[in-house]
Amino acid sequence: MLKVLPIVLAVALCFSNLVIIMLDENSADKNKSSDYHSPRNHLTQNKNAQAATINEVHNFDDGTENPISENGAIAQRTENILRLYWDIVPNAVKYEVLIEGATFFAYTNGIEISVNDVGAKFQVNALSLEGTTLENKIPIREIDTNPTSLRTTTEFDKMAYPPIYPVYSWIPTNGADNYEIELLKDGKIIRRYFTDSNPHDDNFDFYDKTPVLDEGEYFWRVRALTSDGQPLTNWSDKNESNSFEVKQQIRFCALGDSITHGGGSISVPPSTVLYNWETYCAIPVKNLGRSGDTTAEILERFDNDVLPFRPEVLFIMAGVNDYRANILGWESVENLQAIKNKCERNGIKPVFLTPTPLNPAQIRRINFVEMPPADWQEHQKFICKWIRSQEYYIDVNEKLTDSAGNLIAELAVDGLHPDADGKRVIGECVAAWLDKYLNLE
Repeated sequence: MLKVLPIVLAVALCFSNLVIIMLDENSADKNKSSDYHSPRNHLTQNKNAQAATINEVHNFDDGTENPISENGAIAQRTENILRLYWDIVPNAVKYEVLIEGATFFAYTNGIEISVNDVGAKFQVNALSLEGTTLENKIPIREIDTNPTSLRTTTEFDKMAYPPIYPVYSWIPTNGADNYEIELLKDGKIIRRYFTDSNPHDDNFDFYDKTPVLDEGEYFWRVRALTSDGQPLTNWSDKNESNSFEVKQQIRFCALGDSITHGGGSISVPPSTVLYNWETYCAIPVKNLGRSGDTTAEILERFDNDVLPFRPEVLFIMAGVNDYRANILGWESVENLQAIKNKCERNGIKPVFLTPTPLNPAQIRRINFVEMPPADWQEHQKFICKWIRSQEYYIDVNEKLTDSAGNLIAELAVDGLHPDADGKRVIGECVAAWLDKYLNLE
């Protein structure tokens, strides 16, 4: 008899560089295959949405004192496990998995199911948030039976440069209480994180709030733990998709909030290239975005996060988190002007992108984030007017806005973050600007 897999969903909140994510939301009744709840929005990074506990994150200056632990004894599972992994389907918010008369829902592009027969027949369908089928019988890339290590889902191998704030993502382990995550540089452990130890089923990504700045070879890994801290799995294997190299002389960089950082369709984190606008730009651009940032926060981290890479051109898109949080347009412009001044003092060419609009009707319908103030458009227009007066700017706002001045509904299921098609629009606008810029040389 099948045992229903806990519904997988994800949250990554921008709390602090030293934060352990805590979720207090109770899960739905896992014993009813017809019951499921919608995912929380990964991408909003609302700092006050949930409580957070600040704990020590282990940083190792000398990795030789913390050798890479070998895989050892792991907790014995008494169940058969079938793990499936498939490619992300554009605009899919969730996936329906049908197997032997039971239905499961996953919010990642993979699932672990406890079964009697690991050879059982199955089918995976991609769904919209409302449950409309977007694609039937999705091709399965990998089928693993009784896996002993986690399957990571990051796509660093498909990115021209790694993001300065990486997001680590994986297929959740059936029965895991929490997860241990390590970042290694040149073979030495430099960071270790733990997700919280309250039993829940929604751990499948982790936003690293400490920037990765130093040159070198990196990879990250994760393992599942039981409630008493015993490994339930071995460490995930090292491969190209969870490894990356950091270099510090980058000609083109992009600074911003979650629109730059990436992710979309509510449940897809920035570790997936389909939802990153940089993917759609033929010229490589380094991603310096950080989800949840206001213009003031972007200004505050400029010296630390931009200057090490010494860019020739810096694309700057910010402001959406300001006008949706009652920060006045003139305050946003003051911060953008200060960013411009810093660029010019450091020999960097600032290229401003007009910020993306909102769709209040979508936000109200989805009900994942707070409604913006009634006058948000006025503050957005103030920011856009200033940007359009600059020597170098790219107007993405006009291509994403409907006749009412809102974000085109079809481009963002949550009314805030452009999904794959919206990110393509932004990336192609940047690519067109770069094409002209490079041809003038």
